[in-house]
Amino acid sequence: MIAILPAAESERQTLLRQAGLSGPAECLTVREGGERLGAVLFRRQGETVEIFAARAADASLLDGLLRAALNAALNAGARTAVCSEEALFPALRALGFLPSGEHPGRLQAALSAVFSKGCPGGCRL
Repeated sequence: MIAILPAAESERQTLLRQAGLSGPAECLTVREGGERLGAVLFRRQGETVEIFAARAADASLLDGLLRAALNAALNAGARTAVCSEEALFPALRALGFLPSGEHPGRLQAALSAVFSKGCPGGCRL
């Protein structure tokens, strides 16, 4: 069974170092059994969540990881999501992210719009 769960502290620290990041950040991992299939690093500050890095074994797992991180941030009070990691732009555009007029090279989205859009397969959350 596939599960998306918070990373253990040691794993979170390792993933932060590998991504070249420092400071506080949350980390969710997707696993099947004991095998890690992907991870996402993000931070919520006030009403904004920033996605720093995410990788997964395939596009569906990446979509699930991004949605899980955005949902966790929404539940913690975030209203807007931003990301400057160009490698994630195709996956984020599929979720409804658009270019930020204020910050070139960054995508953003209202979390309410992300979750009102539904899933790629047509399900509605």
